[in-house]
This record gives sequence, structure tokens and C-alpha cells, in this order.
Amino acid sequence: MHQLGLTECLRYASNGSIRHPRGAVDNQLDHLFVSDALHSKLESCVVGAQALMFGKSVSDHLPIIGDFGH
Repeated sequence: MHQLGLTECLRYASNGSIRHPRGAVDNQLDHLFVSDALHSKLESCVVGAQALMFGKSVSDHLPIIGDFGH
């Protein structure tokens, strides 16, 4: 994806320090890729409530919330 000019917002916003509760960051299931133009407006990027999703066995995916400025 990087070769296509796309940036993974969650990894970038956390300096690569995110960890999927069921494995290492390399096992991350959820991604938010954006173009350079949108990436330059990225203010924050976080995952949703892990306890809600995994604790109640709702899904093995986490919602990703990207906040982009104007």
C-alpha cells in the first residue's frame, strides 16, 4: 500500500506502537489507508473500545476512528 502512495493512519498516529489484543501489531486486522493529501490533515487516529468489541465477543475487528482537520 505504501508503494501506492497510501499511509496507514493508525500505525502512523501511534508511531507503530499499537497492538492487537489477540496478537502483535503485524497481526493487526483493521486498517485505515489514506492518500498523502488526506494524511496531511490527520489530527488523530485511535481504535474503538476494545473491551466492548472483544469482551462481548461482538467481533474480532476494532473500529478505527480517524479525525481529519480542515
